[in-house]
Amino acid sequence: MPNGPDHQASTPERVLARPAGRFGHKPWLDYANLRLEAAVFLLLAITFAAVLGKSALTTQRLVFSPQSERFATFAFSDAKNGGRSVASIDPARPLAWSCEIRGGVQYPYCGYGLQLDAKRRDVGLDFTRLRTVTLRFTYHGAGDHLRLLVKASPPPALRARLGDELMPLAIDFPVVQGRNEVRLPLAQLAPEQWWVANHGLPSRETAPDLDQVHIVAITTRDAKAPDALAMSIDDIVFEGSYLSTEQYYLVILGAWLVLSAGFLVHRALGMRRAYETRQRMQAQEARLLAGAHAAEKAASSAKSRFLGNMSHELRTPLNAVIGYAYWLNRTDLDIKQRAAVTAIQSSGEHLLAMISDILDIAKIEAGKFELVAAPFDLRETLAGVGDMFRLPAEEKGLDFGVDIAPDVPAAVVADRKRVRQVLINLLGNAIKFTETGGVTLRVSVVSAQDASARLRFVVEDTGVGVAADQLDAIFRPFEQVGDQASRAGGAGLGLGITRQIVEMMDGVLDVDSQPGQGSRFTVEAAFAVAQPAPAARPVFAGVPKL
Repeated sequence: MPNGPDHQASTPERVLARPAGRFGHKPWLDYANLRLEAAVFLLLAITFAAVLGKSALTTQRLVFSPQSERFATFAFSDAKNGGRSVASIDPARPLAWSCEIRGGVQYPYCGYGLQLDAKRRDVGLDFTRLRTVTLRFTYHGAGDHLRLLVKASPPPALRARLGDELMPLAIDFPVVQGRNEVRLPLAQLAPEQWWVANHGLPSRETAPDLDQVHIVAITTRDAKAPDALAMSIDDIVFEGSYLSTEQYYLVILGAWLVLSAGFLVHRALGMRRAYETRQRMQAQEARLLAGAHAAEKAASSAKSRFLGNMSHELRTPLNAVIGYAYWLNRTDLDIKQRAAVTAIQSSGEHLLAMISDILDIAKIEAGKFELVAAPFDLRETLAGVGDMFRLPAEEKGLDFGVDIAPDVPAAVVADRKRVRQVLINLLGNAIKFTETGGVTLRVSVVSAQDASARLRFVVEDTGVGVAADQLDAIFRPFEQVGDQASRAGGAGLGLGITRQIVEMMDGVLDVDSQPGQGSRFTVEAAFAVAQPAPAARPVFAGVPKL
């Protein structure tokens, strides 16, 4: 099964996990690579911000097609002005019409229109957030231009003067014989000049207002008698985008993410330069005082301090990012926006966990990683760890169980925090790399004496497994095994830290794995047995004993 920082492994035969050496100088800690790593981190932050920016814009789309039910069709011609032109609608094909120009007036015309929102003709549709219209149709006729006509309520300043009369807005477009697809910007719609002249309106008062559009029509332009045309419309699509208040907050969050990433990169590179300066000075002093061994020891100490300082510097802006994401997640967001905010929050929490692992490694290297032994309730701790992973396992459809042998002592003396950390790392990897089947934690007694017991903790899964030749690699920091598709996110630190903790407990970490069949991690260590704390007896005031 692929592995990384948090992965587990196993093999057909039991293989004892061998240490890869102490946490000394490693290629993955060469600070010459820090600049590249910082650039990658900044690129990831910019990518997150770009995804946020894209999702911040809400697209509005209004489609009129033969399947639509939000309009009523009608045809019109110059007949009402004394002309003889005839426009006809094909009853068998919605949005199909034809026209015969027969003259009889100075400017013959005909057309075909859609009465929008036929059930509420006094209101119309709001087109203010729409920016373009795309017409897809088939055309046959002598003319090479048509006109898109939009009738909307006049601007508020003119509505009292014009009453219910609609303002005709038009834009001309070229056509060719046969199939056409025309995309027009709605910003080019302009009032019909004859209408403006008839009402004696100044141009400054006739700016188009599309908050109430009632009619969308297509008419002839400069038609001549005799002439004929036929047109079949596939659809008319109005599109636009806008930024809501919640989306504005998303944009701010994306900008904050980029600024935070830039700050972190700047700090990391600055600390890298300071570290290199200190390293040169330490090397020079070491050559003068004690030679190569003293220089290596000083450099290792400086490296550990650098890791601790850098991790601390990363925590502050990361906590801010996670806090803003948590706050934003409590606002009114749609599904797409909430998914983006949740991704930011979970990614920040994941990165924060990775930083905690780096701090543990720094403590181990500096010799400051200590186990603090104290009595604690082992069974309660195991139950708590099981409850932590039961829901994630159920969400993936996995069987999950915790099996504690009856002779396992109720209380032991050990570092409870580190015991939990070992079990959490192993169970987390098991669930992460298991897609079907189940994950089980089994606890049993290997041997027991009056005041101590050697316990065995087994984490077994039916995941993807790990090949035998890759078992050593899973315990090396910042390494992942398996192909790219089977790897999971992480820094590659979890199993390395787990092995160090088990060794500090004078225990053994044993791994069995077979690719495609799952893995089994076994931890054995000796524990001092403690007496469980007596349960508190309830006191019932005022109730006599029976």
